[in-house]
Amino acid sequence: RVSDIVAKIKPEKILETVLRTPIRLEVGELLGTSRELSGILTNAIKPKTLPNDSKIEAHSVWTKTRGLLIKIAMCCDGQTINTIIDTGSQLNIVNKHIWKTIINRPID
Repeated sequence: RVSDIVAKIKPEKILETVLRTPIRLEVGELLGTSRELSGILTNAIKPKTLPNDSKIEAHSVWTKTRGLLIKIAMCCDGQTINTIIDTGSQLNIVNKHIWKTIINRPID
């Protein structure tokens, strides 16, 4: 026995409609319900290793007044910038000309 209403409903069409319906939910709710999506997002935001053909060279230099400096040639949009790394600094400092001509990104 089936009612007239049940006889007129096609479950496949209902499922298709439900899957196409936009919904509003928090990213945490979405990730919490989908292990596969969570894994994809996790892999997408992981830092990537440099390709094998990339070379990183670092040099250390002793100065009379400042002690040991770490110098590294870094690349920004295909252009090399010679940098000094200060591992104890709370600020990143860049020459204004280098920032305007090579880096060209927002700065505060």
